[in-house]
Amino acid sequence: MAVLWLTACASTPSTPPPVRDYARREAVLEDALGEIGRPYVYGGADADGFDCSGLARYVYAEAGVELPRTAAAQRRFGRSIPFSSAAPGDLIFYRFDGGLHVTLYIGDGKVVHAPATGQTVHVSQVDTKYWRSHYVATVRILN
Repeated sequence: MAVLWLTACASTPSTPPPVRDYARREAVLEDALGEIGRPYVYGGADADGFDCSGLARYVYAEAGVELPRTAAAQRRFGRSIPFSSAAPGDLIFYRFDGGLHVTLYIGDGKVVHAPATGQTVHVSQVDTKYWRSHYVATVRILN
């Protein structure tokens, strides 16, 4: 499996919490995918535009979960799990230019995220060398 490399990158518990909250996970994913095409706006956290943590916070709020505002705080909010155990709706974090970037896992090695100025919310394939080299953590918010 192409994503096994990530397991060794993180110090995580050996047994992640089981996935049970399928309805809220589905709601998070539907909302996140529904934002595809919205512009990246630094500090944005609504339908006018999003930054990465604003998108995560917005779609989780729509599902009834209040996440902290920043990517760093969101990383500490949930439970760290191995990437190999990631389920749709989990948050995956990357480090770019000293900053933390949060994405929402949708399955099959793909995430939806608000990447950077001049871009829009879109889906990216993260099981590539580029993304692997920036991987930080996978966090489970919903069981």
